[in-house]
Amino acid sequence: MLKNKKIFIGSAVAVVIIAIVAVVCIFMFGSEKKKVSRQEETTVTETEAVTQDPNAGKVKSRLTGEYTKPGIANKRPVALMYNNIINAIPHSGLYNADICYEAPVEGAITRIMGIFEDYEKVKKMGSVRSCRIYYCSFANEWDAIYSHFGQSKYALEYLKSGKIDTVSSLTGERYFFRTSDRVAPHNCFTSGDNLKKAVKDLKYRANYEKDYKGHFEFAEADNKINLETGKAANRVDLGYMINKPYFVFNQKDGQYYRFQYGNKHIDDQNNKQLHCSNIIIQFVNATLYPDNKSLDMTLSGNGKGWYITNGKAEKITWQKAEQRSGQTKYLDENGEEIKLNTGKTWICMVQNEYADNVKISKKKK
Repeated sequence: MLKNKKIFIGSAVAVVIIAIVAVVCIFMFGSEKKKVSRQEETTVTETEAVTQDPNAGKVKSRLTGEYTKPGIANKRPVALMYNNIINAIPHSGLYNADICYEAPVEGAITRIMGIFEDYEKVKKMGSVRSCRIYYCSFANEWDAIYSHFGQSKYALEYLKSGKIDTVSSLTGERYFFRTSDRVAPHNCFTSGDNLKKAVKDLKYRANYEKDYKGHFEFAEADNKINLETGKAANRVDLGYMINKPYFVFNQKDGQYYRFQYGNKHIDDQNNKQLHCSNIIIQFVNATLYPDNKSLDMTLSGNGKGWYITNGKAEKITWQKAEQRSGQTKYLDENGEEIKLNTGKTWICMVQNEYADNVKISKKKK
């Protein structure tokens, strides 16, 4: 009897020990499992964070400061000459331009040069018009391949000098086409595919030089430039007499929307209104060539202007060493180079004698 009792007690103790060991194992392995699970969860979260970064694998555009694919950002841009007489609108493809230059030509009309970074898929661009010598200077500031159809006789020598790469009627009319919706010379167009083919056929350098650092300095997209001491700039009238263009600021998206000839400036390829983040107005001296109608502009030396962004405008100065090469530096009142908000920029040349025609207003109408 005593013997059986001892056996029973021994068995009970053994069961208790086994139970304790089992509980300890469950606790230890369970904790380890939870630890591994937490590590896996952390790893998954970190991986998701990386894959959700919209700028992963991208680089900043030299034209807009926005992130884009390296293959696009490293490619030389194309600068295309746009006709801007009323018989030549609506424009095609200009909405895709990252930088626009506007300047007067003969008879106080203006022409626009769009500088394009990602242009190859644009099906229709124009109407394309002839070159004026100072537009060569603008294109060179961006290491751009300059496209136009026709040219002023005063630009011909420079176009043939080898100092600028061009796609034009001089290099082959096959890169352009005519349409039947308007009369010549306002019906000349090209396309992104044609321009791509021209760059290849003419064996132009396709990418920026390795040491090319760009032109403008841009703020980060999430840290917008706000000209604290600037003048309110909800409407900007450029003072050009024929097309009477102006921009109106939209507070919601921080963009300046463009109007001309009394209407919204629309691109017929997407029916959208042209707009930009930045406006630079550059006051320049202009002289006439011996024909007493063709303009040239003094783009070297220094002068005054305005920088307009995010609903404000500030006075600036500009300086440039060479007339046809190099880059124009735009400086604030402290002599520091201005920093731009990311996005498109519109650069307007206004003759000094018409500087008072430029109106920058708090009111939009």
